[in-house]
Amino acid sequence: MDVPTLSAVKMAEGGEGWTHPFSKRKSLCVVTGGSRGFGRSVAVALAEEVARGSHIVVLGRNSESLRDTEKLSKAMSPHIQITTLFGDLSKCSVTGSIFACLRFQVDPTDYDHALLVNNAGSVGNVSRRTWEHGDPQELDSYFNLNVASAVSLTAKFLEFVRPGNLTCTIVNVTCDEAHRPMKCHSLYCAGKAAREMMFRVMAQEEPHLRILSYNPGPLETELKTTVMVEAADAEVREEIRRLRDDNQLIDPDVSARKLVLFSQKFL
Repeated sequence: MDVPTLSAVKMAEGGEGWTHPFSKRKSLCVVTGGSRGFGRSVAVALAEEVARGSHIVVLGRNSESLRDTEKLSKAMSPHIQITTLFGDLSKCSVTGSIFACLRFQVDPTDYDHALLVNNAGSVGNVSRRTWEHGDPQELDSYFNLNVASAVSLTAKFLEFVRPGNLTCTIVNVTCDEAHRPMKCHSLYCAGKAAREMMFRVMAQEEPHLRILSYNPGPLETELKTTVMVEAADAEVREEIRRLRDDNQLIDPDVSARKLVLFSQKFL
């Protein structure tokens, strides 16, 4: 899926007097990987759009950066609640404890709509080629974070909001590499492909859910810097450098706003 064009965004917004559906619905939103990068941008974009009394829960692995996300989100609207939760989703026990903690802070019956943005993930060790990934523990940790945690967290999220009988939207943040092989990215490609297929199956099984796989495009984030410096293949490093030099990397804030705009179709 290509990044939405500006003209497509204008079409989605509608004509004069159009009101974003988020502004009409008191929403419970959960964003993973929200301590920095695209996840932070999504949290801030949602804070700007959701209705008074909405609640945004941001999960991340860096407590200090989560506080920055909280400040930026609160600056967008004083009429919503922001909760930040620290946790490493590569550890299997974390997904259950997240919602066990939220049960003391959030009553799902207070909301009209529930949104989960599965953004958390990592690029993996791009300094190795496929045949060099021989450590089973490293593989377990990678796929726990990038595949298993998204599926498990979605299941826990749906169990959590079910008592409120809410309209639910699930967003899976995907990428071109879910469909296109890229050297030094075997873990990343496999993880994204597996995750996307899991949500495609879920969409067939649960037609009442609104499920969106969103490709934010090549973002100007720390991930791209990591690849440009550490990738084992010179062509891969050069491709990222060319995208940056040609100003083809996308501001995460711009892509996050487009995600929020397009997700209104699923409300």
